[in-house]
Amino acid sequence: MANVQCNDTDTLCPENCDEQQLPTVKFDDCSPENNESEIEWLAVAKSDAADFADVEDLTEWTTRIAQIAAETPPDPDDTIRMIRVVGDKPAPEVQTRVVSGNRTIQTGKTHTLNVEIDETNEVNYEFARSTACNATYKLWYVTRAGLVYGGICGVKGQMILNLIQARGAGEIEKYVGTVTWEDKIDPPRANFPLAGTVNF
Repeated sequence: MANVQCNDTDTLCPENCDEQQLPTVKFDDCSPENNESEIEWLAVAKSDAADFADVEDLTEWTTRIAQIAAETPPDPDDTIRMIRVVGDKPAPEVQTRVVSGNRTIQTGKTHTLNVEIDETNEVNYEFARSTACNATYKLWYVTRAGLVYGGICGVKGQMILNLIQARGAGEIEKYVGTVTWEDKIDPPRANFPLAGTVNF
C-alpha cells in the first residue's frame, strides 16, 4: 500500500479469532461526552520528518512549529507548519473483496479531508501553488474540540489545494482542496497541547 501508515494498525487488529478482544465501551446518561468535529488546523511537515515521542507534549510541538521558512533549513528538517483551515472528514472510501466461504474482507480505505483556506495572502498563495508538485507530506489534523489526529507518526498523505474565485459581490478567494491517504484504520487521536491557540 502506498504511503504505509506507522500507527496502530498492527496492534489493533488480531491475527486470529483466539486473539480477538471485545474493547471497552462507555456511555453516560448524566454527562455524555460530545466533541466538536470541524477541522480547524492542519499540521504539515516533510514526509521524512521525525515522529513525535509524545504527541501530547507541549515542548515537542513548540520546538517544531515554525511558520517562516529558514534561509538554511535545519538538518534534519522536522519543522511543522500550522495551516488554519475550515475542514471536514467524511467516511472513507472502503475497498472490499469477497474471499472463500463467501466472506467479505476489508482490504483498505482511502481517507479524505476536505479543506478550505480563506486567508489568501501572497505567502499562503505560494504555499497552495506548491501543492501542485505531487509531494507527500506528514500531517496531523486538529478539530475545534482540541483533539489532534495522527498519533505519534502523523499520516502520510497528499495535499492538493486549488485557487477558487467565485463570482458575485462580496465573494472571497479561497484555496480549496483535499488531503488523502490510505490506511485500514482511522488515525489515533490525542489531546492537542496547544488547543485554543490562534497564532503560531
